[in-house]
Amino acid sequence: MVEKIRCLIVDDDIISRKMLEVMIERVKNLVLVESCSNPLLARQILASQPVDLLFLDMEMPDLSGLDLLKSLTNYPEVIIVSAKENYAFQAFDYEVTDYLLKPVVLDRFLKAIDRVEKRIALEQDSYTTPESIFVKTNNQIVSIRLADITWIEAYGDYVNIFTEKDRFIVHATMKGIESKMPRDQFLRVHRSYIIRFDRIQAIEDTVVIIGKKLIPIGESYKSELMRRLNLL
Repeated sequence: MVEKIRCLIVDDDIISRKMLEVMIERVKNLVLVESCSNPLLARQILASQPVDLLFLDMEMPDLSGLDLLKSLTNYPEVIIVSAKENYAFQAFDYEVTDYLLKPVVLDRFLKAIDRVEKRIALEQDSYTTPESIFVKTNNQIVSIRLADITWIEAYGDYVNIFTEKDRFIVHATMKGIESKMPRDQFLRVHRSYIIRFDRIQAIEDTVVIIGKKLIPIGESYKSELMRRLNLL
């Protein structure tokens, strides 16, 4: 069962912000942590207290919504709230849960919240120990040794977890699985791929090579991969 969902609104449009505040108040399992117009302040809030759901405008002074997401190592579920449709393609590269057009109507808002609840519930179906991740697959909870994982791949509403010998199909989100993985061992290199860092055999142009698998490197993930390589 999904507990109270802690929400943060970041929007420089005061009317839109107030409308979202009213809608959040009407949903019993939502609680508003903060509502602000400044994305730089929002970044501080995200770093200092737990937030489960971020309502994010795209066009703001100082920092755009996309730039805010780019600046965060980890971020909660995200619902984009924008007056324009043209950011949708870029936004979904960041695995946002939904994209609402202003003015937001209650029915559409509730559908977005339902999606958030389902994603959070999926993320609660897995947990890790220092050596293993426990996931639900084929109506069983199974333990997979982290050291055995080679890469993880998005598969529609599921993810495939690959080891040298097996493949596990798990009903989960990439974002949820990524949040469970130790950052010193695993790295997101594409919206559809997470790799175990010590399994990299080579990097050629825009792909990572692990065994016979060529894994694409997404443009928005490339800088972190290069940064990690420079640490070696």
